[in-house]
Amino acid sequence: MVTRLSVHPERSHKTVRVVRSRKLKRKTWLAILAGSTLFWMVVALLAWHIFG
Repeated sequence: MVTRLSVHPERSHKTVRVVRSRKLKRKTWLAILAGSTLFWMVVALLAWHIFG
């Protein structure tokens, strides 16, 4: 299988800066924290159910 990369010389001088708001970063970290907490709660409940 061959992978080909295309180069666009006409776009090489342009850079796009992405501006992210603090609110979006905060929501993202809260979602990660909530998902991690939920995952570990499920793991703990399963362990309690199996070994308890």
